[in-house]
Amino acid sequence: MSFSRRNFVQALGLSLLTPFTLRSLASDQSLPYADFILGTAPSNLAIDETGEVFDLSVSSGDPSISGVVLWTHINPTAYVAGQSLFLQVSLDSQFSDVFLTTEIASHNISVERDLTVNIDLDGYLNSDSQYFYRFVYGNKTSRTGRCYTLPTGTIDKLKMAVVTCQDYTTGFYNAYNHVANEDLQFVIHLGDFIYEYAQYEGFEDQIVHPMTLPSGEKVAMDLADYRYIYNSYRRDKNLQKAMENHTFIVTWDDHETGDNAYWDYERDTLGAPYHPYTTDARFGNDPELLRQLRRDAQQAWIEYVPARVKIDESATHAFDYLSLYRSFKFGDLLELFMTDSRSYRTKEPCKDGNAWQNYWCTDYEKKSQTMLGETQRDWLIDGITTSDATWKLWGNQTLLAQLAATVAGVQTAYASYDAWDGFQWEREKIMSAIKDNDVSNFAVITGDLHTSIASYLKVDYRNINNWDYSNLVGIELMTPAISSPNLQDTVDRSIDVGNVFKAILNGGVQVNNPHIKDFNSAIYGYAVIEFNNNELLWTVYDIDKKSDNPDTSKNTYKTFHYEPKEMWLTEQ
Repeated sequence: MSFSRRNFVQALGLSLLTPFTLRSLASDQSLPYADFILGTAPSNLAIDETGEVFDLSVSSGDPSISGVVLWTHINPTAYVAGQSLFLQVSLDSQFSDVFLTTEIASHNISVERDLTVNIDLDGYLNSDSQYFYRFVYGNKTSRTGRCYTLPTGTIDKLKMAVVTCQDYTTGFYNAYNHVANEDLQFVIHLGDFIYEYAQYEGFEDQIVHPMTLPSGEKVAMDLADYRYIYNSYRRDKNLQKAMENHTFIVTWDDHETGDNAYWDYERDTLGAPYHPYTTDARFGNDPELLRQLRRDAQQAWIEYVPARVKIDESATHAFDYLSLYRSFKFGDLLELFMTDSRSYRTKEPCKDGNAWQNYWCTDYEKKSQTMLGETQRDWLIDGITTSDATWKLWGNQTLLAQLAATVAGVQTAYASYDAWDGFQWEREKIMSAIKDNDVSNFAVITGDLHTSIASYLKVDYRNINNWDYSNLVGIELMTPAISSPNLQDTVDRSIDVGNVFKAILNGGVQVNNPHIKDFNSAIYGYAVIEFNNNELLWTVYDIDKKSDNPDTSKNTYKTFHYEPKEMWLTEQ
């Protein structure tokens, strides 16, 4: 039997009881960035503290060595057709030393883009620099944002926050208040920035931020629904504060589109196994409706997330329309590879038969199973194996390490085929390439499972010996959810989806999976990752998401230490 990740989270908890793009000046490709000219902003300005004009504040994303993407949104009640938007970038927060002023023509602000504005300053800023910025519309300025460009050359250390899985309906964003106050420059978001539904199934009585989608349905059905969700999430003051203070690097997972999303290659359309377009007889599992759903999800994402992505407006296929995977180099210390594990993946294996057939299913071993698609997989392997940075970091969405029930080291059942256990040929190909090319200082950061995990990565998980360095590749570190329901919530609510996962994880996760050094799905929060030339530190913070007090305490769950030369992951 196979379950969605939501079902997996529920069951595991029980088992543990035991067409809108504008011209870009930054590139010759069609990208969703506003065109601008250098200019002078109006004077005698008042700060829009209440969001009368800039209702969703400001944010920055995707740093380069010479720029960053800056974002804002105009309140529909303040929108004036034909009125220009200005951007000021300063070396100080008081804007006494203005570095750059641009005028963004009025045609860049339109209802066709839901009054969102992205401006790419690549080529206009200095490397390894801090800037302050604000937008000006009429006689009002936005709140001030702070952004950073990438360093070049030799750097000795780097510190970033890592976040994921932020269902807004069932929790408060207290974690983001603490992220905002961290002494760091960059935040990596590993996906599930939004959840496509108005309420989390099974937790309807715990809604703290109720939503009513424009369509009236329980999940997003079209562009208007996705826009409404992003707009609602981005109204949170704690999220706004974090995105004002730090530059974000964001990828997406399934919930930006639909639960357990994949690409149905047989029908050449979006696979959304739990979406009404697939399950509800009203819609007849219509492939065209599903294709449009993917396009709508893509459009809303690029409107509301500041990121430097590739868009081809002339494309007729989802693969060609948006390319999301990309890399970032932080001087000689670290290169970050952010992947997209939803746009090109094949269908989750071993879920179409009965329980007995699925138990004996081995489709997860097939070469045809892909998480990344051939083009992206080759890009990732080539990037990691040829990088000259000290550290190679992969921003990954679903659990890479094995999570299975074992008998004498032999895998008997896997917890989730939606994770990399369902794509084992491709996983082994990537891990083997890294090992065969003697890649050192390799680490993976992961979201998705609403759990804190620290694990070794192996080429062959049938070899249970963690001391066999010839089989070790690096480590994987998973950050807990910001607010999405975790296993402990499931246990407390006595949600049961059957006995399958009780058998899978009977005896405990680490007994069955000795490469996993730590596993905790009873906390919420975020992680901070620190690098120097010799070691990596990973600190996980536990923060109450059920309190409406954003200053609720931040508790250190654990700090993990990794020295690649020793291939040793320890708790500090």
